[in-house]
Order: sequence, then structure tokens, then C-alpha cells
Amino acid sequence: MKVLLTGGTGFVGTAIRKQLVEGGHDVRLLVRPKSIHKLDDADRYDVVAGDVLDSHACLRAVEGMEALVHLVGIRREYPQMGTTYESLHTEATFNIFDAAKRAGVRRAILMSGLGTRENAASRYHSTKWEMEEIVRGTGMRWTIFRPSIIFGRGDEFHPLLADLVLRTVVPLVDGGKALLQPVALENVVEAMTRSITMPETQGRIIEVGGPERVSFVDVLGFVARHYEVWPNSIKVSSRVMKPMVKMLQRFQSFPLTYDELLMMIEDNICDTEDFTSTFGITLKPYRENLPQILGAKDLVTA
Repeated sequence: MKVLLTGGTGFVGTAIRKQLVEGGHDVRLLVRPKSIHKLDDADRYDVVAGDVLDSHACLRAVEGMEALVHLVGIRREYPQMGTTYESLHTEATFNIFDAAKRAGVRRAILMSGLGTRENAASRYHSTKWEMEEIVRGTGMRWTIFRPSIIFGRGDEFHPLLADLVLRTVVPLVDGGKALLQPVALENVVEAMTRSITMPETQGRIIEVGGPERVSFVDVLGFVARHYEVWPNSIKVSSRVMKPMVKMLQRFQSFPLTYDELLMMIEDNICDTEDFTSTFGITLKPYRENLPQILGAKDLVTA
């Protein structure tokens, strides 16, 4: 199948683009010009230089395609640089799906996020909902995936935790009791790439999580024990943190935004039965694979 992939140079996108090619698909990538250097295997793809915020680039990218896999999204905003949830979630999704619909693309795969819902507390989740609404309204044969934290070599989450454990005081908001359900990159990639040719997944929202539910404070402890250190943490109430973060988030060097705080204090878990039964996937365990993700223990001396 001729597949257009957006977000193909990111953590998830890199794995998906390779899996698509290995699965026999003809893959086109819509890549920002300044990110093309990230493609270490560019000769395997039809690369269109352009931005999802440019409707003309989107129209060029979708021409002749049969399926669209849309991964573009951000976890953190940088308003000073024009990087906002509204632009990279809502506007970008509208642009690429409007172009795809005009071009007659029929199959669509969207990566959303676990916790996405109407009237969500965080703008991250509320704009993800807007993305989903755009896709649901296209009339295309869509499948929406909502993964929890995705883990694997090269993810952004664990290096951040390692840096916190090794160098700073870690605030445990409301005791760090919120639950996560980390899911392996391999499990997510397998399901998303296979779903393109699985009619039974069309018109479905599939929540994706791993086999273990762990609290943030537990994850912090796993990371600390890996590096053989004791985390320097402090318990802080979200009621105290909210006004402080709202005030300080405008400084780019401040490590937390208000939206990230809102996401930190709510559980990010799901029932995995639908995911595993649909794809016949055995979920990769989290804790026993964590040492491979974190890497060398001598980082503690860096």
C-alpha cells in the first residue's frame, strides 16, 4: 500500500517508518526541511520536504497515497517559538486530513494519547480530542490509537527522569501516586503498522498500555536504584504547585508546564484486553526491560 507518514523522524515515527518498509509498503514521508538530516535511510522513502502547517505542502504529500499515518504531536509547548498544542495538534491535523480527503485517501491511522477525552483538564488532552474529532469527521476508514507512556531506547521520558534523579530535587506532586501503564515501543509499532491492512480495526479507538501499572514515585525509585543513588525528593501538594507553575512556566528553563502538571496528577491507565486480543500481542514487561533503556550506570558520575 502507498502510505504517507507524518512525524516520521521522531521516536515512534522512526520505528514505524522502518516497519512499514519492511512490511512491503511504499512509504512517503512529509518532513520539515530542517529535520531531513535525521533520516539515516532516506533512500528507502519518497521524501517530501514540507510542514504540516503548510496546506500546500500537505496537498503535495498526499497526492497518489492510499493511506495516511499521522503521528505529529508534542508533549510540551514552546509558545515563544510558536509551538503550541493548537498549532501542532489541531491545526496540523486539520491541514493533513483535509488534504488527504481532497486527494481521495481512504485509510487513516492516528496516534492520539491515553487520557484524551472531551472537556479534559489539560489542553494537551483537549487538543488531542480535537484531533480525533477531525479524523472522525472525515468519512475515511480511520483507526485511533491512544497509548500511555511509550518506553524504549531513545525515548524522552526516561532520560528526563534520570537527569532529575542524578542532578536535582524531584517534586513528588501529591506524593507521586498517579499511576502510569508504560507500553513498549515494539508493541505500539507492531499494532499501528498491522492495523493499516486490518479492516476489523476500522472505526475503532484502541487504548494502549503495558502489562504493569506503576506509580510515578515507583518509577522514580526504579531509576534511582538502577544508578545506585537515593533520589532527593520532596512531597508537594498540587494545590501549592498549580499557582506556582502557572506563574513560572513562561520561563523556558523552568522544567514543568501547567499542562504537564495536570497530566502528572491523574492516572494514565487502561484495560489492555481490546489491544492484545485484536492484535494477538504479548505485552513486553516494563520493569525487567528498564535497565536496557537507562543504559550505563556510570552516568551517576557525569
